[in-house]
Amino acid sequence: MSIVQKVDDTLERELRQGPLHGVNAQVVFDTPNSDWAARRSGLCVNLFLHSVEEDTAQRQSGDTSIIDEHGVVVAYHRPPRHFRLGYALTVWGHSPRDEHRLLGTLLEWCVATEHLTPYPEPSKGNTLALKLRETPEGSEPPAAKLWSGLGTPARPVLDLLVTVPVTRPATPVEAEPVRDLTLRAAHLTPPRSPDGQPNSSPRGRTRGTSRPRRNVEEVG
Repeated sequence: MSIVQKVDDTLERELRQGPLHGVNAQVVFDTPNSDWAARRSGLCVNLFLHSVEEDTAQRQSGDTSIIDEHGVVVAYHRPPRHFRLGYALTVWGHSPRDEHRLLGTLLEWCVATEHLTPYPEPSKGNTLALKLRETPEGSEPPAAKLWSGLGTPARPVLDLLVTVPVTRPATPVEAEPVRDLTLRAAHLTPPRSPDGQPNSSPRGRTRGTSRPRRNVEEVG
């Protein structure tokens, strides 16, 4: 399941358990163009995903070491990146009064709700941040520009922003770490003279001053 699908499922579940509990209304994620609006019937809450942008204010740098049971660094974990998913929430009903009544209920829910519990993995404890987009004074709300492009008459819209963390895979350590070192000593057999007798005076040493030598083998 993709991260966007998880957010869709989370929003639908939260709405049905909250402001839409007991309300006979559909929850869809369609593009509200003129053809869709003409085919629609019944009370409907539409969540149109119109933008995906990174929240650069939450971007972090630096990696976290992943250590195994022996205390050895085996990988590096990179911090997640956060993205804002913009949903245009609109209500479609039989009359403007029906739409306004439900839109007001949804507005109150948006103001009172700051976090969403991810679905279908609520046990992980990672919440999703929810808020309404803030439009600078004198600027046109981004969601309001949708209607001209979709060919649909303008209507009230709640521009929801859901911030979701996107994790990145850990980077394993390329080289296998050295876990131990073994040293082995072996006795060096002295050379023999032509008559078969051990020669205790190896070449390059003065007779009577030879010492036993050992080979040292390093094993990783």
